[in-house]
Amino acid sequence: MLSRKNNHKTPANLFRYSEGSTFRFSTKATTLETLADKIDNARFCDQVIVSVDAWTQDSSRISSDAIERLGKKPLAVRSSAASEDSMEESLAGAHLSLTNVAPEFDSLTSAIHDVFASYRNPSPGDQVLIQAMVENVDISGVILTRDLNTGSPYYVINYDDFSGRTDTVTGGAESKTLMINRARPDAIHSPRFKKLIKSVAEIEAIAHSQELDIEFCITDRDDIYILQVRPLAARQKWQTLPDETIETAMRDVRDQIDACMCPHEGISGSTTILGEMPDWNPAEMIGTTPRPLALSLYKDLITDSVWAQARADMGYRHVHAPLMIDLRGHPFIDVRLSFNSFLPASIDGEFANNLINYQLSALNEAPEIHDKIEFEIATTCRDFSFANDKRRLLEAGFSKTQLDRFEESLSALTNAALHPADANIERDLQLMNALPRLSDSSTINISDIGRHLDDCRNFGTLPFSRLARHGFIGVLFLRSLVNRGVFSPEDRNAFMLSIRTVASDLVNDMAALARGDLDHEAFLARYGHLRPGTYDITSYRYDERPDLYLRQTSQLTGSTVSPFEPSQQQLEQIDSLLHESGYALSAHQFLEYIRNSIKARELAKFTFTKCVSDVLSLLCRWGDKIGLDRNDISYLTIEDIRLDQNAVELRDKIDRAKQEYLLTRAIRLPHLIKESDDVDVVRLPLGHPTFITDISITAPARVLKPQETDEINDKIVLIESADPGFDWIFSHGIAGLVTKHGGANSHMAIRCAEFGLPAAIGCGDRLFELLAYAQVIELNCAARKVVGH
Repeated sequence: MLSRKNNHKTPANLFRYSEGSTFRFSTKATTLETLADKIDNARFCDQVIVSVDAWTQDSSRISSDAIERLGKKPLAVRSSAASEDSMEESLAGAHLSLTNVAPEFDSLTSAIHDVFASYRNPSPGDQVLIQAMVENVDISGVILTRDLNTGSPYYVINYDDFSGRTDTVTGGAESKTLMINRARPDAIHSPRFKKLIKSVAEIEAIAHSQELDIEFCITDRDDIYILQVRPLAARQKWQTLPDETIETAMRDVRDQIDACMCPHEGISGSTTILGEMPDWNPAEMIGTTPRPLALSLYKDLITDSVWAQARADMGYRHVHAPLMIDLRGHPFIDVRLSFNSFLPASIDGEFANNLINYQLSALNEAPEIHDKIEFEIATTCRDFSFANDKRRLLEAGFSKTQLDRFEESLSALTNAALHPADANIERDLQLMNALPRLSDSSTINISDIGRHLDDCRNFGTLPFSRLARHGFIGVLFLRSLVNRGVFSPEDRNAFMLSIRTVASDLVNDMAALARGDLDHEAFLARYGHLRPGTYDITSYRYDERPDLYLRQTSQLTGSTVSPFEPSQQQLEQIDSLLHESGYALSAHQFLEYIRNSIKARELAKFTFTKCVSDVLSLLCRWGDKIGLDRNDISYLTIEDIRLDQNAVELRDKIDRAKQEYLLTRAIRLPHLIKESDDVDVVRLPLGHPTFITDISITAPARVLKPQETDEINDKIVLIESADPGFDWIFSHGIAGLVTKHGGANSHMAIRCAEFGLPAAIGCGDRLFELLAYAQVIELNCAARKVVGH
């Protein structure tokens, strides 16, 4: 028989929703039936509930009656097992649900049978839910009333607004995500989502629960249909903080942002944009929620002052301000400061102010290029494509006189970088050779930490920052050769493959180690300092865990460098462009500058990270001495450590920092922040990765964590960050690489271009999460597409 009731009761599922009444989460079908007449802002599908007993007794009559009751619309036949949707376990997706079932006897009978047959642990309380399909669907999705990972107070809407289907989100297909601060639901501007949240708030009030998982769809008439309501079983793993604590912290973040957005004396531009990935890209190097030690080290060694000093040394404007702002533990780059630092030192006044505002406006209009601002927006040197930039700025309203002066200043700056050829690069490499190394016998004296970090800045990150700028200039010139038609894209790729860097040496030495041609001691003497997380003390070095990183296999092969020789015609064209631009060097010298700038950038990064790694090792030994492990130390800032307090005082700081870090993780911020209200509506769109090579490959996927070294040959490897410590993967014959973070000129982009490895760099949170669940990945770089299967 057909039933509108279900007597399956679980006391833990009990909520009181009005005086004298109770609400119980039961099966999917019964929960919907209970809610159907109590919600004003949403509708519920016409439905029929089929109990397993009734189906067993008379399946024919049930199918006929269901078709008669629901009419001739396509049907959804959904699982509604007694074991689903409990407070302890949702079993989401564990059982079969079918949509667009024809309202015909045979089709419906078969569908009901198949759904019942899919139940893993049959129970007398099992049901099947039959619903009339919603027509003319514009948006479908799932809304969680808490952040799934942390329990933070967000409405999390994962939705599909393009397919017209109701099952794409639950089925893991492409979708978008919005996170809305529960304390400020009016921050969302969409009328439909406002209405959705009102209907969800009604359900929360009835259930007396803010921990719900609700499937919904919205029609072209803006009618909201609730398709499923269940408790969030994941709440059992949350370490939650009071909502009031989180909202207070978010108010502090808004105040910080408002202060940043104001005009600042000595800084061109009337406002700013904050981003996780522009310029020095903290999302790639330390992550979006780094622990205090990693965050403070990155600030101390690079983003507080070194970044600006290096650019000033090369003729750019000296910006006397920290590049990175800390929003309750979330590192963000102040893009206005970044754009200011790319101006030649001689450019100031109204033109500078207008140019910075123009560049910020360009980023505001094309936020998807936030990790490519040096290639797509800022003009940081006078390469062979400058005429295009000048034309674009003329069309934007800048005068020819202003742009002629800008061009003159950029030419002087660029000429100083190029000439005398390679002298600047060689000087900085020699300076880095003076970088002191710490030995295992170094005295464990924490008062010396300041001296070690001073050495790392003066002989490490400062010359590296200048060399990194040379690397950017080299890549920009290489791109401009393609734009001017001197090189084809294939020539550019071949040129990159001809550059032998420290990554090539590492791969060849790992192959030699596997063959027995190089012993472990010699290998670790050069590469032992590498760790996947350069600034992360919890990330082990190669020489701390060689068993993790140096598993020898017969598949290890060396890296070959294919020579690239430009044609005589290409050399003549380059000579002509150099003469046209007023750069006094030959085509051979020019191409050698590009090669050496890219090689030097990678070597410099390899070199200065030795000092960082040594300092972290020293801190581990110091911690052992006073009873702190590396996990404890990761919650201290470098300033805390310099104070050299006793273990009791440090323990207190660590405990407070752990609570503060829970707050950091509880707050979700967007990739780009244009105004303080942006923190209340966080959009997590599918990423816009940088694709390397024009190769198309389909291969098994393998998600790799920093401490894992499982079999990865012939697999597309997925990693979150892009640190040098992951270079070992290139010796294992991987098919391709996908990273969550990383930009067009990031460390891994350089590596993949060097090896001709197909890659999607910087997919972003949402796309990476989808790919991480895939068994097989199709990586089509030519078509700029990456899809998980």
